[in-house]
Amino acid sequence: MIKITKDNFVWLDVTKQCVSQVKTKELFDAQVLYEVFDDESESLIEDPALVKYAINRGSRICIEVGELPKQYQQKKVWDGTDKELIDGHWFVKMANILNIKNEDN
Repeated sequence: MIKITKDNFVWLDVTKQCVSQVKTKELFDAQVLYEVFDDESESLIEDPALVKYAINRGSRICIEVGELPKQYQQKKVWDGTDKELIDGHWFVKMANILNIKNEDN
């Protein structure tokens, strides 16, 4: 899973892969692991044995991916309102879709 922080930094969340000590050791040997806290600060994990304590604290275990470009903005997603199911097909108003596209520009 990808995590993007407020400062547009991208992390690869490997918390689910760290459920076993064997997988954790493999990841630790191959990558630099960080504990990413809820406030989006991070701390380098210097020993694979510390991963289970980080998970117990509710932190995410992540690998650095890199920074997004400065002009990056997340795309707006249509929330699905004003849709109608007719004979097994979804129909939407074209104006709703176009409004989202126009707001992105």
